[in-house]
Amino acid sequence: MRLSLVMWCMMIPVCNQGFGQEPQGVFQFFPVPNLKFNFDRDVPFKQTDFGDNFLRQIVGNRDQQKQQLARIEVSEADESKLGKNQFSLFAKKLKSQRIGLTDKGKDVAYLHQLINKLRPLMTNQDRYSSISIYIADSPLTDARSFPGGTIVVFRGLLKFVTNEAALVGILGHELSHLDRQHQLEQFKNSLLAQQTINGGVKDYGQFAGFSQVMMNSFMTPYALEQEKEADLDGCRWAFQAGYDPREFAEIFRRLNDRFPDRQNQAPSFLRSHPYHIDRFMAIRDTSRKLIKTTPDKQLIRGRENLRRRQAHR
Repeated sequence: MRLSLVMWCMMIPVCNQGFGQEPQGVFQFFPVPNLKFNFDRDVPFKQTDFGDNFLRQIVGNRDQQKQQLARIEVSEADESKLGKNQFSLFAKKLKSQRIGLTDKGKDVAYLHQLINKLRPLMTNQDRYSSISIYIADSPLTDARSFPGGTIVVFRGLLKFVTNEAALVGILGHELSHLDRQHQLEQFKNSLLAQQTINGGVKDYGQFAGFSQVMMNSFMTPYALEQEKEADLDGCRWAFQAGYDPREFAEIFRRLNDRFPDRQNQAPSFLRSHPYHIDRFMAIRDTSRKLIKTTPDKQLIRGRENLRRRQAHR
């Protein structure tokens, strides 16, 4: 049973780090129009087979894995190369869909203003001294970041947000992916696997550890955890910059209302993003706790700032 589960999971592609794609971020095996996937019906396993214990068996202890990955250094040059390659592939995909990209104009300048408010809050701000920003001419409500410091915001997202505070939360989310080096995790896993191979595997105990390292090099089943981390960073950073973080939470309530039928029942580690309603509640609860710490603080919403594309001073 466990071997079958392992082989089945190795077929799962690793997700891209994006803000909140209109579908409820589920891994796609192959594009089939109008396919309604039911996990318990369409695969030979039960959803309950894929809990935390299953993940620990497959990829090992998460805290231990984080410690291993933290010891692996990725140079800024290597990260830049990786990011440029990923962005190039993404740009080609958009071009094939006749979606244009631009790094000029009033919208881009406005996003740079907001990024400059948030970048000082990053732990690794010196590593990302320059952030490149592009607008994708698409109605999708999405944004995504790439290693090295590139952020793409879809025009549909700019139309969907109702104030500057919400947009600041979204940009904080994308900066968090960079700051925590989420996009580098699969690359680091590959380096760890290479180190393990070069070091040799001499006994069964080493082989068991080697198997987990190799599994991690092919899949990163913690995308959900990373999205939650980025959400809460975006919430905290928006508050620290003087904005009302509840407006960031409101984005996910509205997305949930917009797509009420997108609650796929796949187990959590097969989803690339948490459910919109779960994200709303998590950010809302964190926002309330933050606001209680300084209840008299005047918080910015910035509806007019967004309309004029002029960041609050």
